[in-house]
Amino acid sequence: MATDTIMTINRLGFADSEMQDFAYLRTLAYADHGAASAGEVVYVARKIAQDGGKREAFIHAWSEQGRLAARMADDALAAGRPLTARTFLHRAYNYLRTAEFYFDRHQQEEFTALYDESVSHFDRALPLLDMPAERIAIPYQDGVDLPGYFFAADDSDAPRPTVIVSGGGDGHGEELYFLAGVPHALARGLNVVLFHGPGQRGLLHHHPDQVFRADSEVPFAAVLDYVTTRSDVQADSVALYGLSFGGYLAPRAAAHDKRVAALVANAPILDFHSLIFDALTSTLPAPPPADAPAEFWNGLYQQVGGADWALHATMDNYMLWTTGAKTFADFHRLSRSFTLDGLVPQIGCPTLTLSSDGENALARRQAREFHDQLLVPNKAFHRLTTEHGADSHCGVSNIALTSSLVYDWLTDVLTGTGQPRAAELV
Repeated sequence: MATDTIMTINRLGFADSEMQDFAYLRTLAYADHGAASAGEVVYVARKIAQDGGKREAFIHAWSEQGRLAARMADDALAAGRPLTARTFLHRAYNYLRTAEFYFDRHQQEEFTALYDESVSHFDRALPLLDMPAERIAIPYQDGVDLPGYFFAADDSDAPRPTVIVSGGGDGHGEELYFLAGVPHALARGLNVVLFHGPGQRGLLHHHPDQVFRADSEVPFAAVLDYVTTRSDVQADSVALYGLSFGGYLAPRAAAHDKRVAALVANAPILDFHSLIFDALTSTLPAPPPADAPAEFWNGLYQQVGGADWALHATMDNYMLWTTGAKTFADFHRLSRSFTLDGLVPQIGCPTLTLSSDGENALARRQAREFHDQLLVPNKAFHRLTTEHGADSHCGVSNIALTSSLVYDWLTDVLTGTGQPRAAELV
């Protein structure tokens, strides 16, 4: 089943499935930080195609490549080469992450083991980074901690402006180190906090009841409570940066919590339900009726599954699992609660909106409407364009450009060096 779901315009063309092809692009994008190589990604993509191109081949090939990188890291450590080890630990993480992304979640024990294996390599690289980094556990609710990381701009312990980064429905807190360009933030003197909230895999793998909640301001308040009490954080200069579904989570939190000094939405989601279902139903002969029964939505889910295993796995792992939906009809109902209706004018901090040319028309329209509804004088809108190779979802295909835009703007706002603007940054 084809849809008008668009993740990018400048596709690699490694697979017929747009979702599978985007997975290759996503993995390759982290070569910006040494966490992939073009040769390795092309090799794995060809191997998967030669082995039939199905889900099992995808998972097996990426798992093998990740474990090969881990052995190379071990050899480098044994030889006293920490920089080489760091490179291959990051590749081991990234390639195993790619395998885990499409793993069958119903094989829960193996699914979680693969996730933990990938993270173990990311964690082994922490002491090999150029800046101080630590694993953190943020007190949340009912004895549950939110897992995360604190990256300091230097080792002085001086209070610094700090950026809290939130990923989306398919996000890994560790992956954000690459996707959100954390080294670019650190180089500009900004601390960075990454975390897994409800519905995100680092929490969900070990606490299956911790699914996404529409009132994201609650877990974000816990993160802000933790961050603003650290002595190495400038408490009045804490920003939120939300990517993908984080473009719903972070703006919603900013609307409720006045401790947020600046907000970046890449890209904002005003209405999650319409965004998802407009894309999934766009090629149907006629729009489904508003009162379509559960059988219709469950049938659509099965239809997708028969046509594109990568899209079906995405729906199962990152729509049903993350929200606690038992069926796709349940997800259709639950997704209606994720809306910013009436909340955008309550955001009181400077805000940067990013929108990729490769997103579908509704996503681009929601980003523009979000920006227009903001009442703050210091707001900016930036298109991530095809000519800059940044047209993919969240600008993943040009992380250096996307991160430079974000952290240059945040540095100006958080340090007071920038001028208030209501401009188009084109």
